[in-house]
Amino acid sequence: MKPALLAITIPLILACAPASAENAEGYWSGSIANALKVSVHFAKSNDNVWEATITVPSQNLVARVDQVMVTPERISFKMAKLKASYAATWDPAQQAWIGSWMQGGVMPLNLTRSSAAALQPKRPQEDAIGSSAPTYASTDVRFGSLAGTLTVPRGAGPFPAVVLVHGSGAIDRDGTVFNHQPYLVLADHLSRRGIAVLRYDKRGVGKSGGDLKAATTLDLAADAEAAVALLRSRADIDQRHVGVIGHSEGGLIAPLIASRDGKLAFAVLLAAPGIRGDRLLVEQLALTSKARGATDAVVARDRALHQALFATMVAEPTAQAARAKVAVLLDQAEQRGDIPAGAATALLERFGTPWFHTLMRYDPVPVLQALRQPVLVLNGERDLQVPADLDLSAIRLALRGNDRAVVKQLPGLNHLFQTAATGSPAEYSEIEETFAPAALEVISTWITATVR
Repeated sequence: MKPALLAITIPLILACAPASAENAEGYWSGSIANALKVSVHFAKSNDNVWEATITVPSQNLVARVDQVMVTPERISFKMAKLKASYAATWDPAQQAWIGSWMQGGVMPLNLTRSSAAALQPKRPQEDAIGSSAPTYASTDVRFGSLAGTLTVPRGAGPFPAVVLVHGSGAIDRDGTVFNHQPYLVLADHLSRRGIAVLRYDKRGVGKSGGDLKAATTLDLAADAEAAVALLRSRADIDQRHVGVIGHSEGGLIAPLIASRDGKLAFAVLLAAPGIRGDRLLVEQLALTSKARGATDAVVARDRALHQALFATMVAEPTAQAARAKVAVLLDQAEQRGDIPAGAATALLERFGTPWFHTLMRYDPVPVLQALRQPVLVLNGERDLQVPADLDLSAIRLALRGNDRAVVKQLPGLNHLFQTAATGSPAEYSEIEETFAPAALEVISTWITATVR
């Protein structure tokens, strides 16, 4: 029985609720089926009711749990929406809750006492930034409803500058994901090398206003253009040398705004899609599923389902019409047993959005073909979310008319530009490195040479 890992279609929300014959308050940790690491923090509310929060680092999940039942020797809980439950008994000899996680099968989950310090992941690059004196000034800025941070090198300006454009999801100005802050690390590196950097909270995230759930990639491109306008309004920024750096979905947005703005000096595309969204996501889901240990038969079954779902989205001109047809396909898949019982509703909430509909239909090739600015395109060799072989070949072909384009595959790096063993998303939180120094050097060296 495989542990319940992050599904290719839904982020799996786990739940558990231990208590102790001694004292359940504090931190506990364990692994479902010795594979999926979890930690749980227990505390009592002001009303003396047990509460708990579970963290699953490899799924980027932190969630409150409910329906907690505690006796001096036994604990249990249920979560009906996930058809999951947990029950355990206290073993004084092992000083652990010995129990089982039940979700489509029975898997062992034993919880032993830990601490906040022990569970805190090591992030040496972020620690180094916090402990060293910066060679740049850092200022909080606002433009429209958006909030961000501008780092400007100390000394005589004006300075070349970049806007960092986010990947998908509710991402803040530091790019916080899996307990990493890659945009903070990148901004620090660039500003120490004489390049000003504007990074900002996505709309509806952090201190930025707006509604992220209602936004599409095209709406987010308008936010990035507003960030560029802010840089151009400042006397300490070199107006001739303002560029953009986009990661993942930001790798779609960066060339889009560059194609519409001939004055933009350059674009850096990190793990940027080079093919239409429906084709890309089919491959992404198959590769990440395989990395989690799915059998070839399961991967093939899911691939067929995703191809049908995404082809339906591409064929429908409106998100509303696409959602209606996808709902029918998901219900049929649930009835066939291709997806778990009850999963159709959750999947529809993910796939049936205007953002997802836009992404499936978006083809980056015409935009890339229109670029005339210098372009640096980087992709990690072990990227399973935007596979390098598939996407870089398409990007090279699209940019073949641009003699100022540089396209590189960086060995040993994953989608987040970490040095990785396999590239599986399950590794992201376990890797201590946030952003490979070699990749940082390639980016800063190219920008420096370009603005000269």
